Amino acid sequence: MRATIPRLIRVVPRSKLATEYASASLVRPLPEPAPSVKQPILIEVLLKRKAEMGAKYPSNIRIEPVLTKKAYEGVPADTREELKELLKER
Repeated sequence: MRATIPRLIRVVPRSKLATEYASASLVRPLPEPAPSVKQPILIEVLLKRKAEMGAKYPSNIRIEPVLTKKAYEGVPADTREELKELLKER
């Protein structure tokens, strides 16, 4: 004889759950946070390789610094736009 769905499912009213499990501790411990390992960015990796290889480092690989807003502080506004366009990689 097979078990039917109504036989397998037991419906418990919420009111019974609240009183039945109020005293029991259902608090589960939180998992330990995974240690955050910061991955090095590509520029850092290339600079490290360049330092390790020294003169053997290929001359056709250019490593240019990231330019922030502070780099453009003293540049006039009209020249700034042209400079940004020139520095963009195509």
